[in-house]
Amino acid sequence: MLFPLTLLLYRQQLYYMKIIAALVALIIIPFLSRCQTTAQTADEAFVLVTMVNKFHVEPRVVNSAFSKNVFTGMLDNTDEDRLFFTQNDISRLNSYRTRLDAEIKLRKSDYLNLFIAIYRQRLQHADSLIDGIGGKPFNFYAAEKLTVAEDTSYPASLAALQVKLYKTLKLAVLDKLTDDLPGNFKSFAPVKQKKYIDSAVAALQKKAVSSFKRKIGYVLQNPVGITQYIGNIYCETIAYCFDPHTEFLPPEEKENFESELGKQPCQFGFRMKPDKNGGVLIDNLQPGSPAFKSGKLNKGDKFISLQREGQQPVDVSDISLDELIALIGESGHQKVLFTVKKADGSIVKVSLIKEIAASDDDDKVKSFILKGANSSIGYIYLPAFYEDWITGNDGLNGCANDVGREILKLKKENINGLILDIRNNGGGSVQEATELAGIFIDVGPVAQVQGRNAKTAVLKDINRGTIYDGPLALMVNGYSASAAELVAGTLQDYNRAVIVGAPTYGKATMQVVLPMDTTVTPENFFQKHTENYLKLTVSKLYRVTGASAQFNGVQPDIILPDLLDAYINKEADAPNALLPGVIAPNKYYTPYPPLPVKTLAQSMQTEIDTSKYFNAVKAIIALSKQKKAAKDISLNINDAIAGMDASEKYDDSMLTAGTPSKNFTVQNNQYELARLQADQDLKDMNEEFSRQVAADAYISIAYDVLLQLKK
Repeated sequence: MLFPLTLLLYRQQLYYMKIIAALVALIIIPFLSRCQTTAQTADEAFVLVTMVNKFHVEPRVVNSAFSKNVFTGMLDNTDEDRLFFTQNDISRLNSYRTRLDAEIKLRKSDYLNLFIAIYRQRLQHADSLIDGIGGKPFNFYAAEKLTVAEDTSYPASLAALQVKLYKTLKLAVLDKLTDDLPGNFKSFAPVKQKKYIDSAVAALQKKAVSSFKRKIGYVLQNPVGITQYIGNIYCETIAYCFDPHTEFLPPEEKENFESELGKQPCQFGFRMKPDKNGGVLIDNLQPGSPAFKSGKLNKGDKFISLQREGQQPVDVSDISLDELIALIGESGHQKVLFTVKKADGSIVKVSLIKEIAASDDDDKVKSFILKGANSSIGYIYLPAFYEDWITGNDGLNGCANDVGREILKLKKENINGLILDIRNNGGGSVQEATELAGIFIDVGPVAQVQGRNAKTAVLKDINRGTIYDGPLALMVNGYSASAAELVAGTLQDYNRAVIVGAPTYGKATMQVVLPMDTTVTPENFFQKHTENYLKLTVSKLYRVTGASAQFNGVQPDIILPDLLDAYINKEADAPNALLPGVIAPNKYYTPYPPLPVKTLAQSMQTEIDTSKYFNAVKAIIALSKQKKAAKDISLNINDAIAGMDASEKYDDSMLTAGTPSKNFTVQNNQYELARLQADQDLKDMNEEFSRQVAADAYISIAYDVLLQLKK
């Protein structure tokens, strides 16, 4: 029998999430006002490690090697850019480098006390230094560099720390300055160029100083106190050292539960989290919400600015989470223009109006008809594997059922092929992924799960028959992860779909969320109420063939250049990621006849190789890899402008490449057309979404694949 905790995510998640949501609603106020001691943090660290050893699928040994990882992780998580600690500070802390395992096991807080004392002192010192540095105008015409040695090491002295802070501030201003240069700047006369730069620098320098001081103040004046703030980072670091998806969850992360708690009857529909580099990121989208329906936003997008109707835009690129929550809360029912930066570096603008959380199933999954001269190809966009845990309605309002509804609508339009787009889909409910795969295959195994006891359980499609059995293309990219990879791997193994896009993220593990209590068992965890929680990796996912998507991801049949390759790290890049494995194939797995994937790949290669868009993507990926190589960074404006030239030609070519496809037009099904006539806002969003679909080079390739497949 499968280890019981593994089934929590698959079968019992709905009930648990109701419990935790209600619990967080009760505890959020009192615990935000309480300051935790280092002794209490030491207790939490002990409980965390005890629970990992009890439930984790593959717990690491807490020894001196583990201690080194925690030691390094603490420094990276509090001073990633090496701007605060000096080499002398590191020497003082170094006695604990191989002893933190003992600190954890013995519930000791000596290291924490020393770390917090040094960190507080350095932050206060840096805060005072920044005032002096910012008081003098920066000279961007001097021959000055931030060297690799300076950038990658802790300052040798307080004097060296001051120099590094100065250069870091100057680089921040320079980056913003070059980003904001007018398009015709190079045509300015030298005198006019200098005048523009000198006038812009003063405001940008003031903003950079304010941003740095705000980040420091966020720690020193944190609502829970610096002791608890660092204590939480300590526990988070320990959890991460087991694997990237084991997480310590303190109660003050209430923003992660806002949509579940229903505190705002009207909302944009995104949950947020702080970006470790400053500013705020989208953490998740609520299905059916305005943000979800826009089709433009994804998990990981960074907020750059927001602009309420009739007002000036507000720069939020370095704002704190609390400030942004307050700012968004002031928007009322006005239309707000959000500007976000995507993982691939592109800038996207989207207008949203708050709405009551959508209960209409038709708002959760978007579909279109791609109408060609002799074909009608259905297109469905699914950005997340959500489930109906709020009502516990047995999956009737989950994503699999919603996709099924859209397929039935599209079939009435006599489609002769279907594209299912799960790009940027970071996963979610494994049960919904299992049911979604079952839409396209007959009864049988979908995936395999193995817990810490090494026994294998099978996730099955128990419903005989399919909703759609025609030609199918599944679109994936580097942000398709977890449950999305389960579906992609299953449909590929069954020869049921042609996988189009880029290799997926490479996460094939399952997690559950448990109260931080060493007496927790699979039988009593619903009754346990604690201050903090632990998201824990309890099992590994395997394909029906016995292979794993862990690290390697799902390899597409038609491989396309992925702009994300220039910017993101994947599971295999995480230092603590669990290693992939192989188990026996499921003996009841019977694939359909093979698809002509090799022939299709060969026939599509010419189209890919001659595509202006994909050649630009390849060039940008290559350029990005060159930029990632460690090298000294010039702080001279002329050098910075010269360095922009190589990027600009690829950016320009990409802008002209995103033109509507000549092979098809984008249409709505008859049911959707009727809905759009009754809602102008919905109609506006639909038109924007359809323009994106028409201009998407990846969708165009998937469309052409299906044309070839149905011949």
